[in-house]
This record gives sequence, C-alpha cells and structure tokens, in this order.
Amino acid sequence: MKNLKSGLLLSSMFSIAAMMGSTAQAAEANPLQQAYKSTNVKSALINVCKTETAKGGKLTSAEVSKFCSCQIDAQGKVTEAQKWEIQSAVNQKKNPSSLAFVQQQNAALKACFGPQLTGKLETLTQAAMKAAQAKK
Repeated sequence: MKNLKSGLLLSSMFSIAAMMGSTAQAAEANPLQQAYKSTNVKSALINVCKTETAKGGKLTSAEVSKFCSCQIDAQGKVTEAQKWEIQSAVNQKKNPSSLAFVQQQNAALKACFGPQLTGKLETLTQAAMKAAQAKK
C-alpha cells in the first residue's frame, strides 16, 4: 500500500510538473509567465516554486529548496512527446505512473529528494487525501 501511495504521490507531482509549462504559457502576467521571460528561466522557475511551496507552511526552507530544485530539474527533462503521453493517459482516465518514463523519473525524483523529504511528502499527501475524502 505504501508503494502505491508513493507511486501516486510522485506520479502526481511529476504530472503536475510536466503540465506546468503549458499552463504557464496560457496565463498573462503571473509569476510563471514572468519566470519564462527571465534571462535565467530555470532559476526563476525554482524561485516561483519556492515562493508557492513555502505558502503551504508544511516544509522547512531547506526542504522547499530541495523539493523545488529537484522538481524543476525533472520538469526540464520532460520532452514534448512525453507531455503528450501524460496528457493522453490523463484523458483516458489512466494513472500516468503506468508509463515507463514516468516510473524512471519517479525513481530519479525519490533519489533527488532523499528518504526524509520523500517520507514527509508521502505523509503530507496522505493527510491531504484524507482531508479531501472527509469533505465529500
């Protein structure tokens, strides 16, 4: 069960990261759009991630920094074809974690996050899932 939740957590994070680039292009004058106009886009995206992630107040500043660095790096490695595969899986109401490249990226993300941050993210995800279920 823990592996399923871990896979779901990481595939969700990876899917969100992969889709973030196309979402950012649709918005006007938001922080993501501004980041794409930067002379150092990767650094600007990491800073936007840090600002938004820190708002949750659940991670320390060091954890936020690690999370965002790993997440933006993973996002940068996703090809357009892979984004299409992820979107196709979502449109088919399938979990993108079944895709081989997503599984590889999830493993890379876990390694980048390290066991402590991965465990904390899993715990936070489980709590959020329980809260969402309680609202139904």
